[in-house]
Amino acid sequence: MRKILLVLFCASIPAIWYLVAPGGYEPHDLHHLADIYEMRAAILSGQIPPRLGPDYLFGMGYPLFNFYYVLPFYLGAFFYALTGSLMAGFKLVFLASVFVSLTGMYFLLRKFFGTWASTAGAILYLYTPFRAVEIYVRGAIGEALALAILPWVLYFLVTLVLPAQSGKQTSKRNIAISAFVLVLFYLAHNYFFLLTAPFILFFVAILIYFDKKRSKKIKAILMTGALSAGLSAFWWLPAFAEYKLVASGTPFVLIDHFPFLKQLIVPSWGYGSSVWGPYDEISFQIGIANLAVLALVVVIFLKQRKSKNINFKISLLALLSFLVVVFMMNIRSLFIWNLIPFTNFIQFPWRLLTLTTFFTAFLAGFVVDNLGPKKLSAILLATCSMLLVFFYFRPSKVTNKSDEEYVKHFFSNPQYSEDYLQLPLSASERSTNAITQRFAIEKGQVVFENEISKVRWKAEISADEKSEVTASVLNFPGWYVKVDGNTVETYPSDPYGQLTFGVDKGTHEIELYWAETNLRLLADIISLLSLGVVLILILPRGIYRGAPDKT
Repeated sequence: MRKILLVLFCASIPAIWYLVAPGGYEPHDLHHLADIYEMRAAILSGQIPPRLGPDYLFGMGYPLFNFYYVLPFYLGAFFYALTGSLMAGFKLVFLASVFVSLTGMYFLLRKFFGTWASTAGAILYLYTPFRAVEIYVRGAIGEALALAILPWVLYFLVTLVLPAQSGKQTSKRNIAISAFVLVLFYLAHNYFFLLTAPFILFFVAILIYFDKKRSKKIKAILMTGALSAGLSAFWWLPAFAEYKLVASGTPFVLIDHFPFLKQLIVPSWGYGSSVWGPYDEISFQIGIANLAVLALVVVIFLKQRKSKNINFKISLLALLSFLVVVFMMNIRSLFIWNLIPFTNFIQFPWRLLTLTTFFTAFLAGFVVDNLGPKKLSAILLATCSMLLVFFYFRPSKVTNKSDEEYVKHFFSNPQYSEDYLQLPLSASERSTNAITQRFAIEKGQVVFENEISKVRWKAEISADEKSEVTASVLNFPGWYVKVDGNTVETYPSDPYGQLTFGVDKGTHEIELYWAETNLRLLADIISLLSLGVVLILILPRGIYRGAPDKT
């Protein structure tokens, strides 16, 4: 096993070179640097779990992590704290995704194929053009991480349901581990989970169908799903309940971003954007090696068309899934997209190239196992996939900007667009000016204000008469105000949806702070209880039951 890991590591070096080399780069989704910075700021402000980025909207704050996927930013904040560099934290998340995906795909393929086949498939999973697009062109940190975790999700689900396994695969420990990995998948990228869920469910259903002990396997899968839902309740429950409080929409229209068939087949490269028509400045190619795998798969299938081997059937399912995905990337599938809720949040149908990457890597294992000699076939496939695309794994240019420059750009520059932050319905426009004073009073004066943390302030206000006080934060659930020790009702005011409350004539002590709402607290408790169950199921019994009494 050590030799395999060493081979995978060595094979990854051309792909990760610019992730470990000095300097940074600026992909499309450079704003994820701001998200990592804000995740760290949210944690340091004492939020558990972090929901509010206190510096968004030029200091008004925004509850991005209440709705957005969070795992990449947990990791990014950890690496940022570890290295002291914002760009290093960003790059290290991609670096982690590379190694997680290589090992995950190898172990998944080993459930079905031999060592050489699994190694070749894992290398192809990395050296596919769209993986380079994700890392160095788009900088899609969430999708890259979700694509890395996907093989692990299937690996543990297969462990639960694969007929060839022993009776221990449905143990409670395996159910708990599977649930935990599923949660990581949910939190890595919510839209990617929605895209892959139908294929994952169908894949698992097919495996269960081939098993005589179906009821036991179905029970294990249902338990896994329920436990993962409980573990992730802290995130999905508030997101579902409160998403109606913010504006819905996207600057990218689905119909404008269907790739043409020739763009999927003909090799191309570019660091530009996705536009309407066939003139995109970004690559949507499936990959030459990937397409060669498909051609070989068809040949092998024709020769083995009467085979009843489970690997043949699973690989046939992977091929059919690939064809479905390609069709869904074609504009002729628009009528299907229109039937699916929330499809506009997918934004780009070409996101499904992540799945063509996965399916062709899986099929690569099948090809090597059925196209002897296996060792030679694996070496040829892995070498070709690397040689054909390794030169894509580099940024358009290397930069040497400091963290301070990026922080200033994201949080102090009025020209920086935060359009991806969907404003509360109570706000008619977004603030473009830095906050210089947290409180303002209509008729009176602010005697003093004191920032306890980025989510807690105290102030003294003198009102000449009954008056309104405005705090420069969004009036969003989670913000609370106490006047002279008593919690008061708040409401939004124009134009930014600022939090506003009333005070009587006289001098008052004001406390403004962010805390969990009752709903969020309930979700947190569900997740904590679920985590307790997972730990009990995973840890050895002696750890939580105590050592046996020997007297």
